[in-house]
Amino acid sequence: PEDFRALHHAPKIDSETCRIKWEAPAAAINNLIRGLAPYPGAFTVLGEKKVKIFRAKAEIEVHTHPAGSVLTDHKTYLKFACSDGYISLLDLQMEGKKPMVVGDFLRGWRN
Repeated sequence: PEDFRALHHAPKIDSETCRIKWEAPAAAINNLIRGLAPYPGAFTVLGEKKVKIFRAKAEIEVHTHPAGSVLTDHKTYLKFACSDGYISLLDLQMEGKKPMVVGDFLRGWRN
């Protein structure tokens, strides 16, 4: 039989675990978002508000933007720079609002 004495419980998920660290690689951030959706949800701060991210896609691309920079056309895409590319948001929820797709969010968002 196998030795089960080395097994441990998974660590508790707290708010610091759920906060996205934009210095990480795109694949790791995308996996964090997928793993925490829909609850408790990975989050970042946009302006002064907390934004939960439910769906996103990783875009591996060389760039010169600092990690955490926001890129948007204010109509169709909202993405954050990370260490090796971008995380393009698809479904999100602004603090105090209902969950929505990024296009709907951008139509009402004023930064």
